[in-house]
Amino acid sequence: MDASAVQPKPDPRADTIAPAWVLIPARGGSVSVPRKNVRLVAGQPLISYVITTALQVVDSRHVIVITDDRQIEDVSRATGASVIFETQSTPSEETLDEKILRNLPILISMGATDADVIVTVQPTSPLLTQETLLKAISIVGTGQAHTAMTVTDDRHLSWTQDEDGHAKALYKARVNRQYLPLEFRETGGAIASRLGDALSSGTRVVPPVALVPVSAQEAIDIDHFGDLYVAAHFLTRRRIVIRVDAGPSLGMGHVYRALALATELARHEILVVTRADHELGAEFFSRFPYNVHEVADDEEFFDVLSDFAPDLTVLDILDTTSAFIERIRASAPATKVVSFEDTGEGAQHVDLLVAEFIDNHEVPESRQLRGIEYSLLSPHFETVSADHAPADKVGHILVLFGGTDPSDLAKRSLEALAQLRFAGAVTVVRGLGASPLEAPQDLPYSLEILNDVRYMPSVMQRADIALTSAGRTIIELASLGIPSVCIAQNEREMTHTHACEENGVYMLGLGSALRDDEIREGIRLMLNGDVRLQLANLARLSGSRRSNRRTVETILDRVGLNVFPNL
Repeated sequence: MDASAVQPKPDPRADTIAPAWVLIPARGGSVSVPRKNVRLVAGQPLISYVITTALQVVDSRHVIVITDDRQIEDVSRATGASVIFETQSTPSEETLDEKILRNLPILISMGATDADVIVTVQPTSPLLTQETLLKAISIVGTGQAHTAMTVTDDRHLSWTQDEDGHAKALYKARVNRQYLPLEFRETGGAIASRLGDALSSGTRVVPPVALVPVSAQEAIDIDHFGDLYVAAHFLTRRRIVIRVDAGPSLGMGHVYRALALATELARHEILVVTRADHELGAEFFSRFPYNVHEVADDEEFFDVLSDFAPDLTVLDILDTTSAFIERIRASAPATKVVSFEDTGEGAQHVDLLVAEFIDNHEVPESRQLRGIEYSLLSPHFETVSADHAPADKVGHILVLFGGTDPSDLAKRSLEALAQLRFAGAVTVVRGLGASPLEAPQDLPYSLEILNDVRYMPSVMQRADIALTSAGRTIIELASLGIPSVCIAQNEREMTHTHACEENGVYMLGLGSALRDDEIREGIRLMLNGDVRLQLANLARLSGSRRSNRRTVETILDRVGLNVFPNL
């Protein structure tokens, strides 16, 4: 688990090292991005980011914007900075050195002395951190160097041209980037030196110079519109915990939903938390590029929340208690909490309940998303269209009863098909947690058994009908226009509202309560062309109403974390 993004405010302040001033030059003219310094990026004017950072590091009276633009002046003052307003527009050929040097006498009139540290911070570096700014000030303020500047590693196989225009390599050997000699590029984020040194030497860069390396992310400098979008991505990146389990009794549906959620939210920092005693959760997620943390119990989970400090906590562990939700909020006070398929009393205290299959009338509609239009499917289904045309006669049947099949419904279904003398093809899919299948002997149909299928749409698309339980597989089938016969694995599945005719499903009931002849007759009915065609059309219509992207964006909207607003 990586908690590096938690950034406490520097303590003590930079001014305890040496009196420091932050100068932010911000002219009104910009050609590549018009009105760049006051353009909204992730909901705030661009310049406000560096002002806010500087205010956390030095005395608020020492954060000064130098501008020739009244709107920049207003935004800067509203954010908390002081302003030196230049009545003459900055000449395009003027360098930053020249601008800062000609404004230093104004700083002296405001109380600055030769020993004070002057830091130039460009408003086009919105990801500059407090720690970096404090480090640059500390280096100069404690006499380690006369100048400190932010740089980023910029090693590449670089080329130039000689005086005749011929290509000339700037490297000695073609090696991987990490083996090239160190080469740094100035980021423009911060350059610090003492006021007296800058005045006497006529430049902000006074040897000896100390380099302050920063990440490529922090080094972002807004120069064109593409940079705005990259910066907005990082400025709106959230920390998200997804708490989910999988096992023989729980099934695998929860982790598939969690995978769909993680895929849609992959640009954020995601931590998947699963219980160690439900080992299928960690085993499943080991195939994917997400940070997974196993916990022994709830107490350890609360510790993880406290350390990680998420903006959003997602629960896919079924029913929660009020005390459980209270502990989450105590561990991570700023987090929003979203719970899936939760009928426990804790659902009344989350920020949003997503109820794909169940009804929880104790939770107000204003804090619920209800119905399969808000379901999340394996990401594989997001790129497959429902172009499955019903055949005149059923030739291929798909049998799949979840990732674990605890009630052994696949075997009972195969026996029913044998008794019906079905003569086509049957494919059985067994999940990660299902036990080996003992198939009946002397079958009238051809049988294929697939284990732990990695790409389910290609298997489903071959089927004319499916026999399944009352989990999210029904919605996967509907997304492809395939009708299904449903047999519930347990009493909870009997409460699922999506296993109905409206979604292309012929619901038989609870498997443990059904006689073999009832299962057989239910399958026989689905083999009827008229019934099957009607249910196939309903499945196609139902499946067309949802998408993972729309569901996730709706969730984020409802909890106030739709995190990539328009630029």
